[in-house]
Amino acid sequence: MRFFCLHNTLELDAARPVSDMAAFFDYQPAPSVVLTLTLARERGCVSACLQGAEQSFTASEPCSEAAASGEITRCVKLVVLKVFAELTGLQPKLPWGILTGVRPTKLAHKLLDSGVAAAALPEYLSENYLLPMAQGKLLTDIALKQKHILSDSTRLTDTGIYIGVPYCPSRCSYCSFPAGIVPQNEESQQNFVNMIEQDLQNVVQLTGMHSLRVKSLYIGGGTPTSLSDKVFARLLQAVERKLLQSNCEGLQHLREFTVEAGRPDCFSAAKLAAMEAAGVNRISVNPQSFHDKTLQLIGRRHSVRDFYNAYELVRKSQIPVVNVDLIIGLPQETEQEIAYSLEQAVKLAPENLTVHTLTLKRSAPLFQKQEQAVLTTQAAEKMVQRAAEMAAAIGLEPYYLYRQHYMLGHLANIGYAKPGTESIYNIQMMEERHPVIGVGPASASKVPLPDGHHLHKLNMPKNVAVYGARLQELAERRRDLFNIEGTDL
Repeated sequence: MRFFCLHNTLELDAARPVSDMAAFFDYQPAPSVVLTLTLARERGCVSACLQGAEQSFTASEPCSEAAASGEITRCVKLVVLKVFAELTGLQPKLPWGILTGVRPTKLAHKLLDSGVAAAALPEYLSENYLLPMAQGKLLTDIALKQKHILSDSTRLTDTGIYIGVPYCPSRCSYCSFPAGIVPQNEESQQNFVNMIEQDLQNVVQLTGMHSLRVKSLYIGGGTPTSLSDKVFARLLQAVERKLLQSNCEGLQHLREFTVEAGRPDCFSAAKLAAMEAAGVNRISVNPQSFHDKTLQLIGRRHSVRDFYNAYELVRKSQIPVVNVDLIIGLPQETEQEIAYSLEQAVKLAPENLTVHTLTLKRSAPLFQKQEQAVLTTQAAEKMVQRAAEMAAAIGLEPYYLYRQHYMLGHLANIGYAKPGTESIYNIQMMEERHPVIGVGPASASKVPLPDGHHLHKLNMPKNVAVYGARLQELAERRRDLFNIEGTDL
């Protein structure tokens, strides 16, 4: 709850950065205390004054008159931190400095593009964004690793396609994604695939119209494998027929085809065979935890043994790259139990390992139940570091990273990969420097501007029926993203 009134005289909306900084302080004054925070910009500085009845605190940060909004926001965060620290006498721990956004690697790319040397970047981030040196080095290493995929020369043409299947067999208690329970009648599932097939034809036309080169294809959700064996096979066949066997030149450059197989309780040999037949070369099978009691508690209808069975099936297939997901901070899991899950995951030696930190958004059932993780912030940090060390021990290196609001310990989700197996789609989606075409309910299409740091975006409706009814209109709006002045495509 906010413990002050905000008086903002700046030319930008500062409510969000101010709230983000206030959230680092566990402070609540007496009801009789009235505090006013005033933000101003004058004489080449951004200033903050926190005024109470008997005391006031001030801070300022140099900020040129020509500064862009991002630089002004940075200065706002710094001065707000200073006055709150003076008021409370607290020095909060800032695992990511003043970076509170979802994609901190975007800042690393922007700074590298502006001429900051890679060797100097960690120190620059520490001085200007209060980022710990270890995190600054991590961001730098990831940004450099991504450079070969995010080439400037192909930035506006190399494209990813995402196909969203908004169904799951049941809802995990930590999940806030707008997925529905998969319909049991096959007709409804078939109708959904009809919509996808129709929209894929629109995508083929779009790639040809703008000379796009599709490098990655990702079928996610939800849980795509929650569809019946028959319908899932038809979905893969539609993708193969409409996209992979298309004569469109832009679809001849595909390097990665991923399916988010996800939960082992809806995995089958028949679905795996359909993936192999369609040319899938990357698959994700996700235990999240290697403890049956945890899986039951979070609403996943499978056992650890079910995961092992699914993983063994995949390893006998021709699909070369396997990703495994784990979550640190699931309810009632101890530090020792998390360490055990990490150990079991690395024993399997997957090509990709993605380590998430629990994020509880308000729409997640677990948030509504107010069941909190037993893990402390300190323990979560320790487990994240342990995961990095264990990944390195089997030759995996960090290659993409993102953060979420309401994340345990203000930490991050980190993807690790054996060199050469990094997910192209994950990098394209997270860094937002390549076009991504979204197909299916709740999918997103993003088209970056030539500066590489801004984009046009279209979110598809979450409701399946609404998506189907508006398919042609949505296809036209998606196409228009590439025609808006400034995209230069």
